[in-house]
Amino acid sequence: MVRRELGYLVLLAGRLVQSAVDDVADDFEMPSLDLLALYVLGQHEGMTGRALARMLHVQQSSITPLADRLESAGLIERERDETDRRRVWLCPTPAGRELADRAASAVEAVNSGAFAPLSPGAATALTALLGEIVEPWITGILTSGGKAALTGGGTVTRDGPG
Repeated sequence: MVRRELGYLVLLAGRLVQSAVDDVADDFEMPSLDLLALYVLGQHEGMTGRALARMLHVQQSSITPLADRLESAGLIERERDETDRRRVWLCPTPAGRELADRAASAVEAVNSGAFAPLSPGAATALTALLGEIVEPWITGILTSGGKAALTGGGTVTRDGPG
């Protein structure tokens, strides 16, 4: 029997979705982390390496080789920030967006079976509820250079100096 604690169930649901991403990445013959990174970058029209590391829950040092792979495949471009030349944005190319869109459709098709027990109304409600939790965290990451943390009550705080 699965423990019925909200955080644990959300964690397992995330693992279920990650499993679908892994399967699709195999079909696309690329590492699942690269495919997931491309999808995340496409959803936000690019972001800094620090923000991407936070979104993917990986060490920032792993982003450079990941970005190198995606850039050499023509799927992303690195763009210097116009106001802070030290900051580099990772942005999907048109080919990267197209691949991310195809992969997202494939992941959605795989996930449709996993979420089939939900009625359309329940799926819509779950999507809205998860959005209320996740969107402030994502906004915090994107507006604070990748250093946001979500605290109790849905408040976003900066996760460290800078």
